[in-house]
Amino acid sequence: MKLLYVTESVPNRDPELGDGSSMIPYEVILHLPADVAVTLLTFSGPVPVPAAIRNRCETVYELAPREELSAFVRSLGGLTGLGKQRRATPSARAAAARLSAGQDATLIHGPHALFLSHHITGPLVLQTVDPWSIRAGMDTAIARTFRPAYRLREELAARAERQLPARARLLTVGAQDAAAWAAKLGRPVRSIPNGTEVATGPRRRRDVPVVCFAGSLNYAPNVDSAAVLVERIAPQVWREVPDARFVIAGRRPTPAVQALAGPQVEVLANVPSILDVFHGADVAVFPDEHGVGIRNSVLEALAAGLPVVATPVAARELPAHPLLAVEGSMDALVRRVVEQLRLPRAAQEPPQGPGQGAPQDGSTGGTAVRTWETVAGEYLAEVRAAVAASSPAGALSQPNRQP
Repeated sequence: MKLLYVTESVPNRDPELGDGSSMIPYEVILHLPADVAVTLLTFSGPVPVPAAIRNRCETVYELAPREELSAFVRSLGGLTGLGKQRRATPSARAAAARLSAGQDATLIHGPHALFLSHHITGPLVLQTVDPWSIRAGMDTAIARTFRPAYRLREELAARAERQLPARARLLTVGAQDAAAWAAKLGRPVRSIPNGTEVATGPRRRRDVPVVCFAGSLNYAPNVDSAAVLVERIAPQVWREVPDARFVIAGRRPTPAVQALAGPQVEVLANVPSILDVFHGADVAVFPDEHGVGIRNSVLEALAAGLPVVATPVAARELPAHPLLAVEGSMDALVRRVVEQLRLPRAAQEPPQGPGQGAPQDGSTGGTAVRTWETVAGEYLAEVRAAVAASSPAGALSQPNRQP
């Protein structure tokens, strides 16, 4: 199969400049079977195309986004899709049309690249990650000022989503987002959750109890969660466990996050491996009050064999797990953390080996780790379904899909 893979940014796992969206195509491309010939069409940025991606793809095309925008576009950019405006160049539209004509199917990844769907010919799959209208709704809910402008942003995003090609198969990461988006659009949407790195090796011995929190620290809900952890949870924990240390780790911490650092609070920016943070902690805490999709950091902590205490928002869509405690109140969450920190060290050590003793069957139940091989296979199944639906026999058997 010949696949055109269009991404809104260079697929990468850079600890500082990457993000959850750039991670997905990086892993999917590397885990697609060898008989899938990948042509990558992407937009250049601060991270170069990794050698592993160049070696895996048949051809890589990098497009330069606009650097200069009119004052009017800049003034509305954050509300109407600045990312899309920077990428919506004539050369991008022409490249998408030309390259898709020579491929068996096209997979577009990321909300800022979905506009190219209108210039693609042939079978088409669209992965929006988090539906932009739903994410905009979350931003409206937590906005402290300019709420009418945020509501306008929601409506503009919803209007653009309703105009996506009717033949396209739509994907999200989270199942709840898929159901909500399908209801909004009146058409099928499927969720494909992300995979998780398989953690190996023992957890490190610690001189003092350690609580950690991890995530992209320039993402507003995570900034709020870090503040809740330090300002509301930590003081209560210190009353019971005075020597407890808190570690906040992730990419690109904002000044507000950096200001949380103190004698017993460490902020680690752009750590090369988040697994090192998890292996050096006694418990991970995710006190999220807002968020969409599935919380990758929770999955990664569990895969590392680390006990996790989380709010229902942070644990959204996750199945029951022996290391996961979900607490709906702040008092209950604090009690769980204190209980975990008071456990004897030997009781905290998980089974060793690949996936910390978890069966590698690709499922998400129990303690199993959902692998990227499983994820790539599910993406490929969607692509093959799009190809089958485009054939004369497939088109006749498809129910009417509303645009």
